[in-house]
Amino acid sequence: LLLMDPHISSTTMADEKEQQLREKIAFTTVADEKEQQLREKIASQKTHMANLPTLQSIVDETGFTSPGTKARAQLIKELSDNEEQLELLIESKRVAAVVRLQDELHPPLDSEDCPICLETIKHVNSTTIVRFYCCGGFTCKQCCDERNKDEEEGLADKLRGKCPLCRGKMPREGDDKESLTRALEHANKGRAWAQMKLGTWYLTGMNGFALDKQKGLQLLEQAADQRYPDALFMMALAYSGEMLERDESKYMYYLKEAADLGHQSAQKRLG
Repeated sequence: LLLMDPHISSTTMADEKEQQLREKIAFTTVADEKEQQLREKIASQKTHMANLPTLQSIVDETGFTSPGTKARAQLIKELSDNEEQLELLIESKRVAAVVRLQDELHPPLDSEDCPICLETIKHVNSTTIVRFYCCGGFTCKQCCDERNKDEEEGLADKLRGKCPLCRGKMPREGDDKESLTRALEHANKGRAWAQMKLGTWYLTGMNGFALDKQKGLQLLEQAADQRYPDALFMMALAYSGEMLERDESKYMYYLKEAADLGHQSAQKRLG
């Protein structure tokens, strides 16, 4: 068994984080260069147009359909298009700066790095990650899609059917019994994602579970108490009248809690 040197591991992660930072800086540099190019182009167009007769004088002399009128109108359109591009670019840079500042001052409470690509997942929930029932770990959806693509192309035969994290055997697709057994094991260890899954199945009588609203609600509450976004959202759905008797105050409470943690479906419901 080979043990990884923690210093090497931390150094590698630091290098990758530095590379990500360099890419962000490079993106900003490209935007700055494009802005400068647009400003120079606009200034040149204005100078050129200042030395030409006005559009009205050309129309008066040659008419609306003359080549001269069309050429001058085209110059005006090109200048207008470039000015619009510049405004959009400046606004996109402003929004990006605001988002960066917001993330620095108020980082999402439920953000984590994908263990494969190390990209930060701002809001960890069912819409942003893929969960593995074997070890309970997860990756971002992009990494999972890349792995599936490799398997389809025959590039990952050695790892087919194995978890990319623990290398353990994953439940086969359609093997609900094995998946349920693994989920139950994780739920018994207090893992919120598994408690949420089981709670939902009990509340709805899905996946072979007998309908047991009391047990389902108890499991969902345990997951929600850990502020797991998906569990908070499911609690909101439960009290919306879909699973339990509608309770407007509890519905809105859990919906807002989920939305505050970045749950997109909850945010959409709030409008």
